[in-house]
Amino acid sequence: MGTFVKYQLKCLLSEELIDDQYTLHHADGALLRTVYNSKLSIDNGKIGLAKFQSWLPYEGESNNHAGTITYKSIQLQETLGMSDLWITFHGYWPEKGGMCPTGSFKDMEAVPTIMRLKEKGCKGVICASAGNTARAFSYFCGLENFPIIVVVGKDHAKRIYLPENHPTSVKLIVIEDGDYYDAKIFSKKIHQFLDSWQMEGGIHNVARRDGIGSLILDAAFTIGKLPVHYFQGIGGGPGPVGVHEMATRLIEAELFEGPVPRQHVSQNKEHCPIHNAWQAKRAHLVESDFPDKEVEVFSDYLLNKAPAYEIKGGVYDTLVESNGQTYIVSKEDAQKAKDMFESIEGIDIMTPGAVALASLIQSIDNGEIDPNDCTVLNISGGGVERMKSEMKTVPVTPWKVISKNNDPLSVIQELL
Repeated sequence: MGTFVKYQLKCLLSEELIDDQYTLHHADGALLRTVYNSKLSIDNGKIGLAKFQSWLPYEGESNNHAGTITYKSIQLQETLGMSDLWITFHGYWPEKGGMCPTGSFKDMEAVPTIMRLKEKGCKGVICASAGNTARAFSYFCGLENFPIIVVVGKDHAKRIYLPENHPTSVKLIVIEDGDYYDAKIFSKKIHQFLDSWQMEGGIHNVARRDGIGSLILDAAFTIGKLPVHYFQGIGGGPGPVGVHEMATRLIEAELFEGPVPRQHVSQNKEHCPIHNAWQAKRAHLVESDFPDKEVEVFSDYLLNKAPAYEIKGGVYDTLVESNGQTYIVSKEDAQKAKDMFESIEGIDIMTPGAVALASLIQSIDNGEIDPNDCTVLNISGGGVERMKSEMKTVPVTPWKVISKNNDPLSVIQELL
């Protein structure tokens, strides 16, 4: 008898099935997708991600908790003139059972990724971030005593904090003259000098996509069906792609009837490359999709200078396969949506969720959706202000503050 293999990775270009070696890349221009070798087995004795671990890309069991809470928002749906609106909330909200301790759904990416890294024998992980991802990975790597290098631009260093006395294993590099894009570039330069360390991988990391994708598992089993519509703010694309992939798995496993939820993704008005390309009916991005100068936006978490739009299995394919739609949201509309949600639900939310809610309001106003359709709104981060008011947090002290043109080898010399 051969050993049972829980999952393999399928190349979306060649359709080859390969074994996972924390593999991020197989064929140029295509993502890998997890193929699970058994049906979903839900462990209702567990919470969050652990309930769905049969469809997460690692073999063992994680002791760490993160996950989605799905609930029907009666007052918000009445305010919007809807009848079947469900919220997937990711963040700190103790009385609701919030399961994302650092305040965003990036916690659901960090937990399975760290399991995958450890099982594949990696020594440490390198993570570039605008804040949420790095905070999540720093938190859970600390609990696992797993080494992590975080690289951020100058404006995002303040977002890397931990609860007081939380174990830490992070070395924070701040690029004083750089942004998120520069952080990504520099992290790749570091990686070439660190044997057995791994780039976290972004959208190429199947553990991130399947971790986020678990939100639609939670939603579908809570609601009793797949929603007609799914709304989320979008930057690089792992969230909508992961949700789409997981919904597709549910249908293929005959656990729920299709079609897949329509993907409604939203961006800041001032920086909206995905929206521009999709509205132009283009399968690729062009230079003019991006602003020609640095811009001020409502949600800088959604700023991404290299979104995974045209790659096979990426955002374009997700929008095509789900008959999706894109939106742009002004600062004023996003702020109104944020104020509305917070006053009705009684919890603060991060800016991407506000952008998503503003696009939902837009879609009702312009007739894009039927307000009586079953709809899921992803509040991808929330409760951060509440958390900071209820527990002492301390900023992570930078290990190095550098220029983006610094020699990467000299920066990490003491780690070698």
